[in-house]
Parts: sequence; C-alpha cells; structure tokens
Amino acid sequence: MDTIDFKGQIADIIDAIKESKAVMVPAWDTLAKEYDPKQHEIVTDTTSRKDKVRPDGTTEKVARVTYGMQKLSAKRMTQMAFAIPVKRLYNTDDDPVKKAQADAIEAVYIKARMDTVNRKRMKAYFAACEIMTIWYPVQGKNKHYGFDSNWKLKCNTFSPMDSKFSMLSTASIYPVFDKYKDLIGLAYEYMVTEEAKEMTYFHIYTSQQEKIYRQEGTGTWEDLSGEDSSISIGKIPALYLWRPIPIWEDITGNVHQMELSLSRESDILKRNSAPILKVKGKLVGGQPANEVAREVYQMDGDGDISYVTWSQQIDAMKYYTDTLKQNMEEELQLPNLSFDNVKSISAITEGARKTLLADAHLKVGDEGGDMIEFFDRECNVIKAFLGEMNSSWKSTIMDLEVEHIITPFIQNDESAQIDKITKATQKPVMSQKTGIEKLGVVTNIDQEYKQLQDEEKRANDSSVFETAGTNE
Repeated sequence: MDTIDFKGQIADIIDAIKESKAVMVPAWDTLAKEYDPKQHEIVTDTTSRKDKVRPDGTTEKVARVTYGMQKLSAKRMTQMAFAIPVKRLYNTDDDPVKKAQADAIEAVYIKARMDTVNRKRMKAYFAACEIMTIWYPVQGKNKHYGFDSNWKLKCNTFSPMDSKFSMLSTASIYPVFDKYKDLIGLAYEYMVTEEAKEMTYFHIYTSQQEKIYRQEGTGTWEDLSGEDSSISIGKIPALYLWRPIPIWEDITGNVHQMELSLSRESDILKRNSAPILKVKGKLVGGQPANEVAREVYQMDGDGDISYVTWSQQIDAMKYYTDTLKQNMEEELQLPNLSFDNVKSISAITEGARKTLLADAHLKVGDEGGDMIEFFDRECNVIKAFLGEMNSSWKSTIMDLEVEHIITPFIQNDESAQIDKITKATQKPVMSQKTGIEKLGVVTNIDQEYKQLQDEEKRANDSSVFETAGTNE
C-alpha cells in the first residue's frame, strides 16, 4: 500500500489497513501459552497426565512442575540491555543554542521517566514481538524544557501483550509500509467497556493526519476525528518496533521436556518417599508397653523388623535437567545468574565476572541495532515536537546530532575502577563534595561539606600556631 485512502466506508478503510500488514509477527495468543507458565502444556494437559482416582473415590493429583524459562529469558534480556539506562550523546559543538536544545530533549526523557518506560516496553518487545509508542502534547504551562511552554510532552506504549504481564496498554498494532518498506502509517485497535457497552476504537496515524474511529459492539463505525485532525510536526508521531520471533526462540520443546521429567520425578518421590515397615518372623514376648522410652522387639529365630526405603537415582535425573538448562542458556546466550551459580565467583576478579557475561553482551550487541534505530526515530519525533513548541528552534533542532548507546549490564568493582583511573591520571577523580553525595550517608550534603571545611581550617590553623611556637 503506497498511500492510505480515507475516502469511502470506514469499515473498508480499516479492513484495507489490517490486510496490508506485511510483517510476520507471531500472534500473542500463541506466544502467551509459552510465556505464561500457568498455560504450559504440563498444566493444561489433563489427557495424557490424568489425576488418579483411588478406590475410595478420592483423587490424587499428579505433579505439574513448571519452569518459566520463556518469561525468565524476556526479563533477563531486558535487564542485560536496560539495567544500565540508555545513554545519549549530543554533538553541540559548543553552540549555546544546540546546548539548550540538548537540555530540552533530555528534560523530555526525564519527565517521561524514559528509563522505566524502556524496561517495560522492551520486555514486551522481546516477548510479544512488537510494540508501538505514541508521543503527544498535553496542555499545561511549564518551564520543564528551558523555555516557557503551554504544552507538555507525554508518551504511551501499546503492545499485544496482556497488561498484567507488561503494565502497558494492550492493543492490536497495524503498521502500513509502502513498496520501499518505509512506514507511511501506523494504526492500533483496542476494546474498552463504557457504560456497560463494549466499544472498539481504531486509531490511524500518518505524517499528515490522525483518524479515530469507534464502533459499539458489532454496529456501524463512526468517525471521532473532528474537523482538525492534522498533524503539525510533519511526521508520524508514533514509533514501531517488531521482531519475527520471541527472544526465547525455539526452546519451548526443551522446557516441556524438563517440566515433564520433573513432574514425573515428583510423582515417584511422593509415592516412594514414605518408608515401608518390613516384619520378618514372629514376635516373642508380646509388644512392649507404650511408656517404654525405647521399644525393644524380640523376634523368633532370624526374624527382623526394619524399614524398606527406595534407592532413588538422583544423579541421572540431575544430569538430564542440568543438561537441558545448559543447552537452553547456550542457545539463548543468556547467563544463569542464580545464587548457586554465581556464589563461587563472588570473590574473584572483575575479569572473571565479565567473562561470565560475555555471551550475553554479544547477544545485546546483536539485538541492539534495531533498538537503537527505534530510539533514533523516537528522538526525531521529540525534536519535531520541541520545534513546534519553541518556534525559534523549528529550523535548527533537527540538525542536532544525537547518538544513543546501549550499555550491557556488568557488575563493576567500583573501587578497582577508581583505583585504575587514579593511577592513570595521577589525580583525584572526584571532588570531596561529590564523594559525600555518592556515599549517601548524610542527608544535608552542603552542611556536611561546610563542616568538613571548617574542621580542616581549624586543624590547619592549629598546626600553624604549633609550628610558630616551636620556631620561637
């Protein structure tokens, strides 16, 4: 589709946009059965793994042990890429106007709490395979961006993922591309209940206008766009990011095998963990009295009383599950950061910790290209809005160069890092006041710093007097 034609019946316009979706994204209904451990086959399959009915009519439930590797992989990938916030470098060339523009852009990100937004929306991206973020102005006088403004910039992110997993708005997303694979339109559809009525909304954004349609139940669509539906910034005020497969790729089969094995093993343990009393021969002398502290039984001949316990083959089971976990971790290039796995390296060198996360850093590098391109487009949308909000910047703000940097997580040894920089520069790496602030022990940093200066001055004065007295 080269253009979006808004003429004709609304239902036909919506159908044309839905049919033009050219990206192959897995349906969330399918992905949810892999992502959510409660929907795994080990839980939902009551045919091949039936609960057992005892002769007395009671039911013995079979074990259903889940292993949420899919959910963990989406969470771990998000943590590896965004635990350290995205860094932005602005090329201002010491130009005060560009510096003011850079400060304004950074203020937009801060006010929108973009670090938190990134962690939420990228987890949805890794799990549900697509997200879209809309930027929009809302009225409100402020000086957040370094100038008097009647507008504030906010954003909202949509994903097919259930809100209970992502804490984002749930919607179906429909990007529209032209023959050159350029995005010419972006639409999303969601359902809400208003006054006990089920309403469906369909929003369409192009670089020129926004359309809002509403349908009650299965009735006729109505246009809510109003007379002025134009977009002043000349860009689609929304960003789209997609991927063909979830971050856990093809490990669901291995996860099922692990869950099945652990569940079967759990059934065996439950059935055989209680010991069985074995009595051999006849009891001589009758049963000891209950008040006897340590009961002694006498058996006829070579008789014996003992417990029969099950010799459980733990090693083979542990080897099997550990191998499955290792295969999945290697395939996904995501580290096992459980306490049992990292406790042995907690006291070793920083280099060893970096080696543990090397594979995950390579994974972040592979995934980072599409995300950085997404952030670059988002920054251009923010620039365009700021150019409209501050007319003096309209012709220059798009020229400001901004570089986005994703830093993979690493647990740095700060003392080693400071020592390394100090040795390289032969100078202190921070002021005393900054050190007090970073330590975070005191609440009034200025007062503490002043007190330290006063104490140091008194100590110096005292030293001068003592030296003068010695010279006399």
